[in-house]
Amino acid sequence: MISIFSNYLSPLGEENCGEEIKPSELYRRMRIAYNQGALGVLESTRMITSQSDDDDDDCAIIYETWRNSDLHTWLVWMNRKITLQLGLVDYRTIGVRLRIATGMLNKQMYDGSLSKKFNQLIHNNLVKNVEREMAAINTEDLPF
Repeated sequence: MISIFSNYLSPLGEENCGEEIKPSELYRRMRIAYNQGALGVLESTRMITSQSDDDDDDCAIIYETWRNSDLHTWLVWMNRKITLQLGLVDYRTIGVRLRIATGMLNKQMYDGSLSKKFNQLIHNNLVKNVEREMAAINTEDLPF
């Protein structure tokens, strides 16, 4: 299964000669890159966008992330506590962190710094992407 970070980390997977890299290996390599100073991992919007080719909402989410400093701070927290931890912690821990992230997003909406539209888009994309990535990691070694 292809991870949403497959093409993001493609230079790190060149030694596999075209073989598909397991999602857990991608996240391991992403943690290594982050630990070696690749701070762009923390600012990646891949988990909060739908990753479709023609979605204008993705561009709007990315713009809102860079315009809104509170949302940018949330994004860094989310990538550190959820994205970089995929494959290390179990589904219960990720579930708790998703609820915390949802509460942080809702607080921004109630404070007026984030519109309801963006709150819903970001939350829906985040939950869908995290669940897909966790399922890919959990089933990567199945023979079928």
